[in-house]
Amino acid sequence: MMLALGGCASYQPRPLDPERVARQFEQRTISNPGLCAYLDANLAARPLACPPARWDLAALTLVGFYYSPDIAVADTQVQSAAAAIVTAGARPNPVVGLGPQYDLRSSPSFAPWALGYFSLDLPIETAGKRGYRTAASERLADAARLAAGETAWSVRSRIRTALVRLLLDRIDADLAAKKQRTLAAAVELINARVRTGYAGAPELDLARSNLGGARLAAAQAQARVRADDGALAQALGIPAQALTGVEFSWDALDDPPEEQSLSPAEVQRMAVLNRIDLRRELAQYSAADEALKLEIAEQYPDLNLAGGYSWEGGENIFELGPSLALPVFNQNQGPIGQARAQRNLVAAQFLAMQAEVIAQARIALINYRGALAALAAARSAASHQARRYRQARRALAAGESDALAASTVRLQDLDTQAAALQALRNTQLALGALEDAMQRPLDQEASGRFTFPPPRPQGGQ
Repeated sequence: MMLALGGCASYQPRPLDPERVARQFEQRTISNPGLCAYLDANLAARPLACPPARWDLAALTLVGFYYSPDIAVADTQVQSAAAAIVTAGARPNPVVGLGPQYDLRSSPSFAPWALGYFSLDLPIETAGKRGYRTAASERLADAARLAAGETAWSVRSRIRTALVRLLLDRIDADLAAKKQRTLAAAVELINARVRTGYAGAPELDLARSNLGGARLAAAQAQARVRADDGALAQALGIPAQALTGVEFSWDALDDPPEEQSLSPAEVQRMAVLNRIDLRRELAQYSAADEALKLEIAEQYPDLNLAGGYSWEGGENIFELGPSLALPVFNQNQGPIGQARAQRNLVAAQFLAMQAEVIAQARIALINYRGALAALAAARSAASHQARRYRQARRALAAGESDALAASTVRLQDLDTQAAALQALRNTQLALGALEDAMQRPLDQEASGRFTFPPPRPQGGQ
């Protein structure tokens, strides 16, 4: 008995201290040695230094995998599913009974207490129940691992969206600041004209009103950048101050994939093959199928081999009595019906999910193509306006125009640049939605099938 109990687990307390957890979160950095080792082990192009001088999407995604609380939750769910396999495969323990016997005979030479009985009950599962139960748990563990892959993709998607917004909003803030400076210079020119009688007060009031609007737009643009910093830090699972002074890079940001590289048939094929939730649903179906097999096997009763020994009246009595439950009043038809219905339900859910995935991919591709067309038109307009501004500068340098006319063309140039930037933002967000529809990276810096995050080191955060 003591030998059997020697392998038992013992309880280890792990209390949660909210203040300590909060301090640990505030101490997270992107120069953590554990994170550096994680980057070095998993980046395709190993960084020359850690932290890298410039962070791209691939490196930031690994930061999210390392720190994200959602990934930590998914990891523990995988561990729980793995433990369930052990539970499902456990054999039932034998049952031992041991008790004394008291003899009421009055003989003084006779000891009244003696070993009365000893019994041993060996339960034996039949019809392969343990195998079906184990197989069902293994399929559920597969589903948990795929769910972790879904979580990892969600983390990457949030990081990508936050990085797109941050980089483009920084450019937008720079354009807004340039527009404010240009309008401020125009106000000075118009004010000088008013003083000399070449312009009226209404023209100056309009210019000042436009300048006030530009100042508001510039302040709002800076506020968006600060909000984007916080959103990226939240997606990475680190405090906002950890990104202070960090430089980012995305070489393909201005060069989204061309429409010709994404045909509807190819997009649909990649969505069906790459979507992790579809594969998770298939694992759920396999688990439901094994559960049905188990319930069918439950029709056949388990066998109990019961043996015992007793001492009575100076006689040694040995007993052997196998027993089983007689399937007379029910043959487990209710649980079988429930298991069959559950399998049918999962199958129907898979078909519905597959149809939804195909529709999502198709709509996402239509939106992306529309965004690409708008981007091309906006860039064409911006290019035309940039030529006009260059001509205006040459005319100003040659004395053929004045500074106010050049400022007007400059404002138009900045407006078309802002429109092209907004079109690029829409295109990149539409590309992100298309990637989400397929759960597959599409830009030039990352490609291939996405499934799981690399394993994180234990206790390295």
